[in-house]
Amino acid sequence: MNSRAIKIFILLALGVFGVRAEEKKEKVEVTLPLASRSDIPEISSKSLNLAQCVALALEQNTEIRQAKEEVQRKEGVAVEVRSALLPKVTATGNFDYQAKELNGLLVNAGFVSADEMNWNAGIRVSQLLFDGGAALSRTRAARMSETQSMLILRDTIDRVILEVRKNVYAVLLNRSLIDVQTEAVDLKKAQLTSQQKRFKAGTVTKFNVLRADVELANNMPQLIRARNNKRIAEVQLAKVMALDYPIEAAEDWTPPVYVEGDLPYQPVKVDLTASLQNAVRNRNDLRAVKKEIEIQGKLFEAAKKEAFIPKIVGSGGYDVIQNPGSSTFTDSFNGPAASINGTWTLFDGMLSSGRFTQLKAQIRKAEVAYEEKRRLVESDVRDAFVRMEEAQQLVTSQQRNVEQSRESLRLAEARFNVGAGIQLDIINAQSNLTQAQFNELQGRFDYNVAVASLERATASPFGPKNPPPPSNEAGHSPKTKLNMQASSRVGLQPGQ
Repeated sequence: MNSRAIKIFILLALGVFGVRAEEKKEKVEVTLPLASRSDIPEISSKSLNLAQCVALALEQNTEIRQAKEEVQRKEGVAVEVRSALLPKVTATGNFDYQAKELNGLLVNAGFVSADEMNWNAGIRVSQLLFDGGAALSRTRAARMSETQSMLILRDTIDRVILEVRKNVYAVLLNRSLIDVQTEAVDLKKAQLTSQQKRFKAGTVTKFNVLRADVELANNMPQLIRARNNKRIAEVQLAKVMALDYPIEAAEDWTPPVYVEGDLPYQPVKVDLTASLQNAVRNRNDLRAVKKEIEIQGKLFEAAKKEAFIPKIVGSGGYDVIQNPGSSTFTDSFNGPAASINGTWTLFDGMLSSGRFTQLKAQIRKAEVAYEEKRRLVESDVRDAFVRMEEAQQLVTSQQRNVEQSRESLRLAEARFNVGAGIQLDIINAQSNLTQAQFNELQGRFDYNVAVASLERATASPFGPKNPPPPSNEAGHSPKTKLNMQASSRVGLQPGQ
C-alpha cells in the first residue's frame, strides 16, 4: 500500500473522529418518571390504594406504552440519520465464466480457445468529508426529535396520572355518597316505621304516614345514582389501568381492583406566581412544542447548507483482480485504490426555494403553536387555582354545617318524641343533614381534583401527601389511611 493511500485513510479516520466528537456534544439526557418494579402491585391482591393504582397504570396503560414505542422509533430515526456522518464499508466481488464452445467466432476462424474465466474482489471505505455541516444539522434535528418524543412520553405519563387520580377520587366520592344516602334512607325508613306505629296507635294521621313514605321514595334515586356513578367510575379507572372485566360474565360488575381508603382533605398552600412560572418552565407538552421550533430551525439550516455548499466524499480500499493474460485461477493483481468526489449543485430548478418556503412556514407555525400552548398552560393553572380556592371554602363551610345539621336532627327527633315538635321538622332536619354531607364530600372531591389538575398543569408536585390519622370518636370506626403519593417523581419547585 503506497503512501498516498495511507494519507487518504488517515484523512478519512480524522473525519470520522471529528464527526463523533461533534455528535457527542448534541446528546441530550432525559430521565423518565416511571415507577420501579417494586412499586407495581400484584393484580391478584385486588385491593389497591391510590399510589398503587398510579404505579399499575404507569406499567400497563396503552397510551404510555405507545408513547414508549414512539421514543424507540425516534431513536431509530436518529441512528439512521446519523449514519450519513459515519463511514460506510462495503465488500464487492464478481466471477464470470464462459466455456470455449460458446466462443463461436474463434472456433470458426480456426483458433483453439480456452475457457474464459474472470474474477475480482475488493473492499471500499467511504466517508463524507465535507458538506458544510448539512448532515450534522439533520442529525441534531433527529436528536432533538428524539428528545421531543421523550417529553411527549412524560406528558402522557402526567395525563394518565391525572386521569387515574380523578377516577380514584370519583370512586371514593361515590362510595361515600352511597354511605350518606344509605344513612338517609335508613333514617327515612325508621321515620316511616315510627309514623306507621303512631298511626296504628291513633296519635298521628294518615297524612304523616304518606309524607314519610314519599320522603323515603324521594331519597331512593340519589342512592341509585350514587351506586351507578361508582360503577361508572370503576369502569373508567379499569380502562385507564388497562384492566378488563370478564367477558364470560358480562353481568358481573365487580371491579378488577378494589380502591382502598377514603376521600381525603389535606389543605395545601400554593403560590400562584410560582405555579405559573413552574408551569411555563416544566410543562412537558409546552417544552415539546418549543422543541419543535428548534427542530424546524435545524432542518432549515441543513437545507441551506445542502443547497449552497459543495459536497465532498472520499473513498479508499483494496482490490484483487485476476490476471487477464493468464488462465490460472490464482494468478491475480492486487493493490490499494482511493478516490475523492465532489458535487456542487449550481441550479436545481427552484427545488431549494420551495423547500425553504415550506421550512419557514413550519417554523412560524411552531412559534404560533408555542404561543397558543403557553396561554393554555397558564389558563390551566389559573383555572385549577380558582377551583382549589372554591372547593376549600366549600369544605370549610360545610364541615361545621354537617355537625350542626346532625345536632339539629337529634333535637328535632327529641322534640317530636315529647310532643313539642312536628313531623316536618324531622323531615327538614334529615334533608339538611344529607345535603350538608353531600356538599362536604363534593367539596373534598373538587379540592382533590383541583390539586391533581394543578400538579399536572405545573408538572411539579406539592404536599403534604399523607392524610392525617383518623379520629377515634365514639360511633366512628377508624378509617383506612390513603397514600396520596401519586405524582410523577419531579423535584419540589420553589414557592410550592
